[in-house]
Amino acid sequence: MVQFRWLQSVQRIRWDRLKDSLRVPQGQLFTEGTSTQWINQDLAPTPPEERKWNLWTFAAFWTAHASDATAWTAGSATVALGLTWWQAWLALNVAHIIGTILIVANGRMASRYHVGFPVCARVSWGMWGSYVAVSMRAVICIIWNGVNTFYAGRLVDVCLQCIWPSWALVANTLPESAGITTRELTGFLIAWFIYLKWFYIAKSVIVLTAMHGILAWWMRKNGGVHFPSQDSNRLSGATRGWLWMQAFNSGFGAISSLTVNQADIARYASSPSDQLWGQIFVFPLASALPGLFGVLVASASQEMYGAPLWNLWDVTQKMLDQYPQNSGARFGIFLAAGSMALALIGVNLATNCLPFGSDVSALFPKYMNIQRGQFLCCLLGLAIAPWKILRNGTTFLAFLAGYGYWLAPVAAILFVDYFCIQHGNIVTAELYNGKAGGLPQGWNIRAPIVTVLALVPCLPGFAWSISDTVDISLDAARLSTLSFILTYAIAALMYWASYRIWPKTPTTQINQHFEFLANAVDEEEVSIELVDIEKPLSDKLSIRESV
Repeated sequence: MVQFRWLQSVQRIRWDRLKDSLRVPQGQLFTEGTSTQWINQDLAPTPPEERKWNLWTFAAFWTAHASDATAWTAGSATVALGLTWWQAWLALNVAHIIGTILIVANGRMASRYHVGFPVCARVSWGMWGSYVAVSMRAVICIIWNGVNTFYAGRLVDVCLQCIWPSWALVANTLPESAGITTRELTGFLIAWFIYLKWFYIAKSVIVLTAMHGILAWWMRKNGGVHFPSQDSNRLSGATRGWLWMQAFNSGFGAISSLTVNQADIARYASSPSDQLWGQIFVFPLASALPGLFGVLVASASQEMYGAPLWNLWDVTQKMLDQYPQNSGARFGIFLAAGSMALALIGVNLATNCLPFGSDVSALFPKYMNIQRGQFLCCLLGLAIAPWKILRNGTTFLAFLAGYGYWLAPVAAILFVDYFCIQHGNIVTAELYNGKAGGLPQGWNIRAPIVTVLALVPCLPGFAWSISDTVDISLDAARLSTLSFILTYAIAALMYWASYRIWPKTPTTQINQHFEFLANAVDEEEVSIELVDIEKPLSDKLSIRESV
């Protein structure tokens, strides 16, 4: 009996030591009323000395972000629907312009209070309720991470053929049920390894140069930008209109994650105006070019071969097939495919790994930080079989539409809550204490209820788009082509109406001028000489009392 108790004590000590070794360094930022359950260094407000993103930083970031294969594919895949090149491009750009406004709006709170998405979600969802919003985004990040990595892997496969032509003859040893070949899996793993080990160096100038080179090749082969076969593609007005809405909805899907991810970047803004003007014009313009190149090349390939090549690995593969013995041309194609692969890897870091790391840091703040979360995101991205999402253009568009549909309620609730309910006034310290009487008490039950109800109208169409066994009416199918904008509007209206019907009970008497508290905090920080990061953040605790 004594020996058994001794073994139990030893095991308990070992387990405690293991847990202690796995803990992340905790930020000692709020000295009272806080718990490591709600805060670590990655979740704490960004200190003033780390707010270095100015207007030009945001402009450069979004230019680089927009210049990637996803924007290209979002454009080229719409050509497979039967739209002309200009109709497809118009749909994407209208969606991107509207989407950019939504993105910038949801970056406002982060740029004023310098907190990331998981902490922003605590305001509208509640301390515990925020776990729902965070988990929803984390799942999407895993899937999108796998898709981008597989896409990069297919481009790596083209690069390997450029170096070793015999690579194209490698036999497939995997069963057909796997949905992937030996070559494709090898490229996927190589891209995953590079992504995990290195960097975000997909410079916008390199990628845009590669895109121009690919476009120039196809335009020269096709004899220009006129595609006469599309003139004879006569669709009825109603059919063409619904196809246009499908392309429009897919355009939202391509950037929908940014409507919630923006907070994780905007928290580093030097001032709120930097994240506004550094993005509001730059992103729509920067994303317009890759989308245009995608629709032009897809249209040219349709004219030349009878079917549009909607993804870049097929585009570069077709180019490579024209030069079996020309080493110079193969090297050029290697550079083009490699640049696009690196662009995907770089975008993955900013839009999937960083948000996922932030999310799991909020879910498990004692044991996870952003760096560990990024590693975990890569591992989970291997397990989702992303090659099945990229089977064809229709499947990819369905994925984009579902991506936006899933995140639309979260983005809408964040927007309405900050601008219409809180009036921009957030007591930051209350987002870390988890005590009754704080701003978001436990669960704000309105948020999950509104999310579920907003998702219901387009749910049959979403199920139909991802499964061949679901049968729905034509009207339900058409409704799904409006999934992002409709779900966003329903969620925004219902959340706002819930507060009109059942007004919130204020816990403190706060001046209701818009962002009064944010201005007060800024004035406090300006008046204090910043000796360390602890001083200005602890001062925020005094704001509630002073108000």
